[in-house]
Amino acid sequence: MELATRHASRTVVRSGRSTVLDAEGRRALLARSELFAGLPAPVLDDLAERSHGRYLDSGELVFRNNDPADFAALVAEGAVYAILYGPDGRELIVDMAGSGQAIGEAALLGASVHHFTAVAVGMATVLLLRRVHLARLLTEPQFLNRVLLLLAARVSRTAKALETMCLYSLESRLARYLLDAAERDGRGVGQIQLPPTQGILASMLNASRPKLNALLQGWQRAGLISRERNVLYVHDFEQLRRKACAPERRF
Repeated sequence: MELATRHASRTVVRSGRSTVLDAEGRRALLARSELFAGLPAPVLDDLAERSHGRYLDSGELVFRNNDPADFAALVAEGAVYAILYGPDGRELIVDMAGSGQAIGEAALLGASVHHFTAVAVGMATVLLLRRVHLARLLTEPQFLNRVLLLLAARVSRTAKALETMCLYSLESRLARYLLDAAERDGRGVGQIQLPPTQGILASMLNASRPKLNALLQGWQRAGLISRERNVLYVHDFEQLRRKACAPERRF
C-alpha cells in the first residue's frame, strides 16, 4: 500500500475538523507542544502570528525526501509518518509524530534537505514553522537544548527500529512492536491499538502483508492474541517477551 499518493500544497479549511487553527488555536498548540511548552508568552505570540496551519487528507505529504529543509511541522491533530522508499517503491515507516509532536526538526538546526518523506495517515492538521522565523529563538540555550534532545530521541528510536528490522525475524519484530506499543499507549492491560491498516503495520515491520497476516492468524489460533478490528489483546506477555528476544539466525 502506498501512503504517499498525492501532494496538495493548498491550505484550506474543511468542515468536520476538531482543530481550528486561527491565531489563538496556533498559540494554544505551541504552548502544549514538546518543542515550545514553557516559552515566554511574547515568544509564543510571535510564533503564532508567523506560523500557519495546513489541513491534510490521508496520503497527503508534508514534505518529500530531499525537499529543501526550510521548515518543520508541528502536528495539531492526527498522525504524520516518516517514510523511506526503496528503489522498487517499497515503503518503510521509520518514525511518526502525533498530536503536539514535531516532525522534520532537523530543519531548525540548518539541515539542507529533509531525509525522509512525511505523510499524513488519516486526516491530519499541522502547523508549519519556517526556519527563518526561529533563527533568533535558536540562539537561546534552553530552546536549542530542547531541539537537540528531541532529535536525539528520534535518532535513538530510528536506530532501534533499524536494529529490529535488520537483525530480527518477523516474529520477533512483531513481538517487539507490540511490547513497545503496550508500554507506550496501551489502552488497558494487554490492549493495544493497531495502526489503521495492516499495510501500515507491515511497512513499520519491513514485512509483506501476506506474511504478517499469516503470522497474526497463527498467533490467534495458538491463543497468544485476539483481535477486534484494530484493537489487539495480548493473552500471554511472557511468551511474547520470549519471542521478542530471539534474533534472526544467520549462517
